[in-house]
Amino acid sequence: MDMLVTATLLIQDIQLLCYTIVFGVLALQRWNDPTRRWLWYSFLANAAGAVLDLLGTHLPAWVSQGINVEMIPLSYAVLNVAIVCFDRRGKKAVWLSGAILLAGLPFFLAWSSQPSQVRNNALGDLLIALECAITAVLLLQGKEQSTRSPRIVMGGFLCYFVGVEALRFIVAFPLHTNPDALPKLEVVCTITYIVNVSLLPLAFIWMMNARLESDLLQQSIVDPLTRVLNRRGLEQALEREMARFRRYGEDLTVAMLDLDHFKRLNDAYGHAAGDAVLIGIAQLLSARLRETDVVGRFGGEEFVLLLPHTEVGESEPILQHLCDSVRESSALLSDPAARPTASFGATSTRGRRSIDAYELLHEADVALYQAKEKGRDQVRFFSPADRVRGKLHPFPSMQPVR
Repeated sequence: MDMLVTATLLIQDIQLLCYTIVFGVLALQRWNDPTRRWLWYSFLANAAGAVLDLLGTHLPAWVSQGINVEMIPLSYAVLNVAIVCFDRRGKKAVWLSGAILLAGLPFFLAWSSQPSQVRNNALGDLLIALECAITAVLLLQGKEQSTRSPRIVMGGFLCYFVGVEALRFIVAFPLHTNPDALPKLEVVCTITYIVNVSLLPLAFIWMMNARLESDLLQQSIVDPLTRVLNRRGLEQALEREMARFRRYGEDLTVAMLDLDHFKRLNDAYGHAAGDAVLIGIAQLLSARLRETDVVGRFGGEEFVLLLPHTEVGESEPILQHLCDSVRESSALLSDPAARPTASFGATSTRGRRSIDAYELLHEADVALYQAKEKGRDQVRFFSPADRVRGKLHPFPSMQPVR
């Protein structure tokens, strides 16, 4: 049994050394990322403990039996800092972790010269349990959907790990028994430590990668200027709403709006002012629509609105209110004499289960063209007669969505 435990501890130290190197490289690649730096510091604390273990007989007792026992709790305290940096919240947890470490240090130093190190090791187990409990709470309290799975895996295992460490403390103090003298408990602890050293760093990498993938996905479907959906995001959202319409039969209204004489505004006030107007329009639309509605920039000064579960009669006052809001907004440009206006063209599924997204966009575009022809700054709904009078705006990059 002793040989097995010794071999297992050696494997664990090798794992820690490898992860220290890996996370060191990751930290150096992006040194301005505090999460990566603190994660590396956590493994450095573990590596320092392993070095102190190897040099134990050559060091004074207060170092080899005192400071050394503090290194593993320190590594989890530093891990908590990494998670706080990752979540950008929960700084109170850092102070609590530090207080736990400082509270245990005098006992480690006072007991370091005793022949038996059962109490020191047991107190170390208690500190590890407390630090890991903080880690688990930080992980499981996170609301970020993209990192939900790794948080549950890592937090769930840490809850089990806290139980194992707390059991070792109970066996040592209230029961006055050396935990290492119980073979079954020693086997459980050894396996747990190996899994812990393997799982936590991999789960943390999983969590960082999940956020990175989510951020890249958002960048691919969000317009960088206005922070609403771009054309690709709109097409995906429209397809989802069309699928919902075909399944449940609740009408969908699609509206296109175009800022009137936007080129004149750019020429008169500059492109920076034009960009400010586009950002303001996107914010205005997002603020005045429902949470279930979708806003996207279709291109240039043109936006698309998706109003699910909305018939023509219901959408007309909503769109008219938006049209009035654009006209009456005084915050888009500093010059009160140059308030932009917008023309709206809209259509609805009207129970037509066979219609596709491309046809809906064409109908909204035809209605928008009619609104422009009729004097701008108004809302126009599609009429079948408009197919003859209207002039379709081409969509060269968009194929029919089916």
